[in-house]
Amino acid sequence: MKKRAFTLIELLVVIAIIAILAAILFPVFAQARDKARQASCLANEKQMGNALMMYTQDYDEVLPMGGRALSTGETGVPQRWHAWLQPYIKNGANTAGTRGVAGVFVCPSRSRFPAGGTDALGYGNNPNIMGWGNFPAAAAPPSKSLAEITDAAGTFAFADGSKLLLATATPGGPDNLNPDKWFQAEETRTDYQIYPPGNWANDNTAVYLTLDSSQNQIRRPVPRHAGGMNVVYVDGHAKWSKWQAFLGISQANPKGWPYGHPNNSWDNM
Repeated sequence: MKKRAFTLIELLVVIAIIAILAAILFPVFAQARDKARQASCLANEKQMGNALMMYTQDYDEVLPMGGRALSTGETGVPQRWHAWLQPYIKNGANTAGTRGVAGVFVCPSRSRFPAGGTDALGYGNNPNIMGWGNFPAAAAPPSKSLAEITDAAGTFAFADGSKLLLATATPGGPDNLNPDKWFQAEETRTDYQIYPPGNWANDNTAVYLTLDSSQNQIRRPVPRHAGGMNVVYVDGHAKWSKWQAFLGISQANPKGWPYGHPNNSWDNM
């Protein structure tokens, strides 16, 4: 009995069909992975929101400081907001317990930054309500109380963010006001805060050429999840927002939602 084999044409047709199916399915698989990371990131931020609520109840309804420097002789005490929240989450602190943290404080889409280390993070806080703690006695306190924030559901506490490459973040650069490009320009962790949009359109580019020691000018909220970012609000809830809605920046409105605007979640107090 004569055996019949596949012809070359038939094999090429099968290979072509497989290639077409792969081209269709691989992007779908990639989107599914991205959605899974987005969901995992949102779960992280929901835990941060819950921890923030517990912290404020323990500390007379005052938000934690964004960050502080250690005094002479201080060791092993919190320096950043995530270290203050960690005891309420019981997840992620490193052995020092002061700045570098892991676990829920690391965005799943940025478990390693290009120049990141063991303390690579993916989140930053709102410095308008949780500022730097080394203030003189006569200055305003570094963090707000819940009573000072009338719209807790509309004022953000934490969001996806990181430090960007200087070439991208410098005012006048082609991608400085194009958040769609920022994910590719993420350089390292946020440290602790993300800067408001008004600083991104500053015409004084000299501050970018001589960055301060914290390099705050190039720390931004980054829409690394499907064109948007996950955000935690002062009332503890967390949600995903498109960058256009969250930031409100455009070429016509480079500083984003102005302060006092109902859509501005940086100062919605």
